[in-house]
Amino acid sequence: MKLKNILFSFLLILFFSENILSHQKSQSYTSWKGELAGTDFVVSVSTKISKAVLFNQLQNNGYRIDQLEVYFKNKISSEDCFSQNPLIQDQGGNFIKYLDKFVCSVEQPRFNFNLFFDLNLTHLDFSSQQKEGQLFPDFIISSDNREISIFDENQSAELNLSFLNFLSFGFKHILSGLDHIAFLLLIIFLCANLKTLFFAISGFTLGHSASLFSSVQGLIASSTSLVEIMIGFSILVCSIEVLGKKTTQLGMFSNLLLIAWAILTFAIYVFIPKQSLFFLSLGLMMFCYLRLSDNYQSSLNLIFITIVFGFIHGLGFAGAINEIYLPKEDMLKILLAFNLGIEIGQILIFGIFALFAYLFKFYNLEKITNFTTLAITASIFGYSLNLIIERSFSVF
Repeated sequence: MKLKNILFSFLLILFFSENILSHQKSQSYTSWKGELAGTDFVVSVSTKISKAVLFNQLQNNGYRIDQLEVYFKNKISSEDCFSQNPLIQDQGGNFIKYLDKFVCSVEQPRFNFNLFFDLNLTHLDFSSQQKEGQLFPDFIISSDNREISIFDENQSAELNLSFLNFLSFGFKHILSGLDHIAFLLLIIFLCANLKTLFFAISGFTLGHSASLFSSVQGLIASSTSLVEIMIGFSILVCSIEVLGKKTTQLGMFSNLLLIAWAILTFAIYVFIPKQSLFFLSLGLMMFCYLRLSDNYQSSLNLIFITIVFGFIHGLGFAGAINEIYLPKEDMLKILLAFNLGIEIGQILIFGIFALFAYLFKFYNLEKITNFTTLAITASIFGYSLNLIIERSFSVF
């Protein structure tokens, strides 16, 4: 009966996968450069956004991805300036660039920035500004603050790279990231008691804090695209572990997954030989950990893997701010705020789940609890497969 429930939930998640995958973190990076050209003041604008995120959001909102100019038209406007030659660049990488030049009547022009917010209200744009070689403070554009004044030293505090703004950014980042939430839920399912849960959460926090700080400080260089694949992989491994332990079939599941992964790796070797070693190493790691978890029932296994996967998720967190220029004097403060925001989001997720767990226990709904755990985990398993496939296609 449990296997039937797992299969049913898995099919459901595949059916609804398009809607689930649409909830991706949306952020862009814009450069504003001003210079005098004769009697005119010219502002050059360059905005880039992840191609995979943009195309997914455009399709979900009824736009055609082969007509990008229709979407970008007049999304950045100003009463102080007029647009000269907008251009969209797709150079075959992971980003789409939108370039424009504005001829302005003043040296502190005001702009309306409406790019991407109609696709996703939680979108954030991180902007840098430079005028005649002079750097001005970077700022954040959100759906609540789309009217901006550039090259203005007295810019609104709501736009600045402040402690509170990055605290809010870290909080929203983890709550808007379904992949991170899914992983946290699996950690909860794998913990037998509060003590193990405490150490597992601490391990995850230790792992992602170490990689976040190391990556932003430039001590670790990583590929954002491969990190995103490994995040999906971490969710896949933990979902199989939960399903295997709940059904006492972890050994069988790990063997089946090894066979499926070997077929995937062979297919990749045929078409993209250079990437096959990466997938082979992931498959071996997955099989070894699942067999270890099946043969040695110890909380140390879970704590170890949460540190490892926490490190990987931390590289994903770092990818959210690596594109931003952080002043050296403010870097530690900003990273601390961002990490603290993530921790507050984690506590909220754990708190909500703890409340539901208490209510189920209070009303003696253990059967429903077990079915719910299996259904959610099977759904997360299907979601992780979609993540790996989608992110692999976007890279390779």
